[in-house]
Amino acid sequence: MNELYRETYAKLPERERQALLVSLAERHPGLELKRFARFDRFGRGTDTAIYSLDGSEFVFVPGDTVKLGWDSFADGFDEATKQDVDETLGEFDIEDGEAWIGSLMSPVRTVTVPPMLAERKLREVGWTKAPPGDAATAERWKAQIDIFENSSTSRLTIDKRLRLDRSEGATVLSTYAPVSYAEWLQSLQTQGFSAPTEDEWEYLCGGGSRTLWRFGDSFDYDMHLKHFQAPERKGEPYDLELPNEFGLHIAYDPYQYEVVDGACFLKGGDGGSLICGGTGMAIGYLPTATYYRQSYMGEAAEADYKADIGGDYTFYRRIVRIRD
Repeated sequence: MNELYRETYAKLPERERQALLVSLAERHPGLELKRFARFDRFGRGTDTAIYSLDGSEFVFVPGDTVKLGWDSFADGFDEATKQDVDETLGEFDIEDGEAWIGSLMSPVRTVTVPPMLAERKLREVGWTKAPPGDAATAERWKAQIDIFENSSTSRLTIDKRLRLDRSEGATVLSTYAPVSYAEWLQSLQTQGFSAPTEDEWEYLCGGGSRTLWRFGDSFDYDMHLKHFQAPERKGEPYDLELPNEFGLHIAYDPYQYEVVDGACFLKGGDGGSLICGGTGMAIGYLPTATYYRQSYMGEAAEADYKADIGGDYTFYRRIVRIRD
């Protein structure tokens, strides 16, 4: 099994590596190898394979023993980031920015993350698209659909029960079914999947990188970002939405939570709280930092959230751990 861990895996000759990747499809029912692929992002890369499983794309992610968490800078802010952060935190009377940032991060620890198959793109919790021609749903919500189709809005959510979207000139209906955190975890297990733990998620996000964001300690103000979009770049792909070193689309939108299995059960975003609070780019996108924790939710709010884990801001990805 050592060949499934990054240090050994990265040294395998191409033929041996590809044979190993082929063997994974043979060992896992329903897993179909689509193609071999290499992903490079922010100075790190992985040779892997893309698989099809249960209607989604998965990639093989080698395991590793890595240091996770954050308590200090590797390189520190550059001048542009420092000015942005200082100005933002100054408005909230926060004098020690590094200490404040550290209070929002997971603790430093060394862990061994097992090799796994990881779903490349996020899935929504609780929402299901109505099949084309679903006359019953269309009739039930006819008045709301008519209002939506005669408006210019691109999305309409009604009482967390129905969502209307536009797609290629047609209206797409999605219905919502409440699901608790415990029910959701059990459902994944019943289907033969797991949710990543916080350790696994941080590894999937940053690969063990020691900087604040996976792209460095300083913010890259040249990136094309969804919530600070320059009009002249409209239509271009958003930089953080591009596949990371493992081929995953992860931690790219502060408005989106990714649900994981653990005491800290939300990663990758804050529901847009910091951006809505009027922060600059660096602090607004701090929730996309690899080790950021959703830390301000009290016990009562957490219990309410776990009672119905889905919604417009809640997403997840499935993994399959590879065992001996």
